[in-house]
Amino acid sequence: MAEGLRTIYFVRHGKTEWNMTGQMQGWGDSPLVAEGIDGAKAVGEVLKDTPIDAVYTSTSKRTQDTAAYILGDREIEIQPLEELKEMGFGTWEGIRVTEIDEQHPEERAKILHSPETYKAEVNGGETYYELAERLLEGVEKIIAENLSGNILVVSHGMSLTLLLYLLQGGTVEDHRKEAPRILNTSISIVEYQNGEFSLKKINEIGHLDLK
Repeated sequence: MAEGLRTIYFVRHGKTEWNMTGQMQGWGDSPLVAEGIDGAKAVGEVLKDTPIDAVYTSTSKRTQDTAAYILGDREIEIQPLEELKEMGFGTWEGIRVTEIDEQHPEERAKILHSPETYKAEVNGGETYYELAERLLEGVEKIIAENLSGNILVVSHGMSLTLLLYLLQGGTVEDHRKEAPRILNTSISIVEYQNGEFSLKKINEIGHLDLK
């Protein structure tokens, strides 16, 4: 079968309890709060007239729940992929960011400002290079499993910030400076055809009530 156009709708999961309390939430998990549920439903309204052929999330419950709220009554299988998980923060999982800033200022500076120097040695988590490799493997898997159509992908803030920048031809090294921080229940749209990715929309939040 000939390959056609794939349109991928990338959405960051809805806001969670740990997002609200400022706790590191990589491979750890916390439930969606009311604002996060409302945001996911708002994404569903935006996409209500868009046929969705496949849905992928990370293995975290917050992304699967977000996808379920987006889909509403549509009976489409949600397929969790390990490759779409958030960056792993090891022993920092669940710890408040303010506490990490105080205890490990040099390591935090690396993770925020110089991704190429962040080795994840303090917390035993992932490096940005490891994150980039598995995210791109996940996208390759999705492309291989879908020869055409509209695909919904629900993932995470740091993962999507990096991935969307890489798909535009950016690099791990400068993504913290150049890439926009992907917001909860924002919509980014990427088309894939003839071996090339084309960014059509990024970090769209016009559907959200941010008052």
